[in-house]
Order: sequence, then C-alpha cells, then structure tokens
Amino acid sequence: MFRIGQLVISAVPAEFTTMSGRYLKNAVKKIFNAAGHSDIIPVIAGLSNTYSDYVTTYYEYQQQRYEGGSTIFGPHTLDAYIQEFSKLAFAIANNNATGLDKGPPTPDHYSKQKSFILPVLTDKQPKGKKIGDVKVDVKESYAINDTVEVVFWAGNPRNDRKTNSTFLTVEMEDNDQWIVMYTDASLETRFKWEYDHSDPLCVIDDIFDGGCTSHAIIQWFIPPDAVPGTYRIQHFGAYKNNGVHQYQGVSGTFKVTKM
Repeated sequence: MFRIGQLVISAVPAEFTTMSGRYLKNAVKKIFNAAGHSDIIPVIAGLSNTYSDYVTTYYEYQQQRYEGGSTIFGPHTLDAYIQEFSKLAFAIANNNATGLDKGPPTPDHYSKQKSFILPVLTDKQPKGKKIGDVKVDVKESYAINDTVEVVFWAGNPRNDRKTNSTFLTVEMEDNDQWIVMYTDASLETRFKWEYDHSDPLCVIDDIFDGGCTSHAIIQWFIPPDAVPGTYRIQHFGAYKNNGVHQYQGVSGTFKVTKM
C-alpha cells in the first residue's frame, strides 16, 4: 500500500470484480477516516508484480460464473485481502508500522526452473589477452549528450546473470575515490554481449555456446545533468573454463565536459 497525498493505492496481484473492489476500498477508507484523514481517495492498482486470477465477493463466488470460477483461493479470498489491507491501512493512517508482520519471504524457485537452452560449454581466451581486458577503449574526453562506448573481451553473461548486482558501473573520481554513478539498471547505460564473428567457428557457437571469443559493448549516454569530471567504466562478468570464474575489467579514464 502506498500513500501519495490524498491518494491511497492498494497494490494487488489479482483482478477484483467491481463489487469486491468497492468492499476493499470502503474498508481502507473507513480506517483512514477513523484516524482523522477524511480527504483520502482509495484506489486499487490491479495486477501488481504477479497474477493470481480473480477476486469476487462471497456471493459472486457462489454463482461460479467465469469470475467466481477463477477465484482460485476460495470464497473467502476477498475477506483475506480486506483483513491484510486493513492492517496496512491502519499502520499508514497512524504512521506506525512497527507492529506489522513482514510475512514469509517470497519463495525462490530459480533452481527448479527447467531450461531447454543448451548450457555454455566454455569461453575462449582472446589470443595474447585476458577476458576482462579492454578491446576498444574510450576516448579521452566527451561532452554532455555524447555517447561513451567501450568494448571488453568478455565471457558469456549466462555464466552469471548478476542478479541483484550489475554487469557495469560508470564511476566518477572524487578525492582519489571512485563513486558509482550509474549501473546496468540505469536508463543512461546499455550492455550488449556478442560473439566475435570474425572467427568462422562462431557460426557454430551461436548454437553450442563455446569455443570462440566474445566481447561486451558498454555504452553510456551522458545525460544533461551529468556532473563534469573524470570518469571510468568497469565491467563485471564470469567466464567458463574448467569451472566458472569471476572477472572484471576497467576502461581508461576520460573527461566529461559541458561543451
């Protein structure tokens, strides 16, 4: 649940019927009104984060039409939502969330997922170089709205998807320290990985994932509000060769100026 001024948003993962939505909104509004917030506007944001089918009222469920038949957790599903969202509403209305139970963590089924994509066999080291070395470095300076691009010799990103981490950082120097300004989650950055197709074996590797070199292309689109200064770009990844090994590479430094 979120509150933005007068707007109180109940984020739910299901499709509420018109009447069940009214029941939930009325329950939330009643709690806020009791706490002295008479001007709030409750709304429901459906299909938030996941999808758990429909939610009907108890009476709609008895008819077992499409919506009732698709209320997969039974006739008291709406009551459960009202119970839990009433707790959230009370906590927000009274500015006191200390008594809220965090509930069980989201189950992690990643290891149980099936994949029909062939695994990475190996990552070939570039001749005379190491995976993580710079293949094409940055220029010495860029201006606002320019695009910085650097290419690293890389391993297949499927070796480590960097979940809750990043394949790249754009860092700014500040008093002899490097401060992370952007990651691969930033709209201003792009990360692209591809095989080195100058190697004829890579036609085969598009299918079997192994036996030739590859590289990562990292771009930073310098936004208008970027702070002028000295920057660098780091790349993080993993390569496979008798096991999976972490690596990282760093570009040369470059200046960002307003002009």
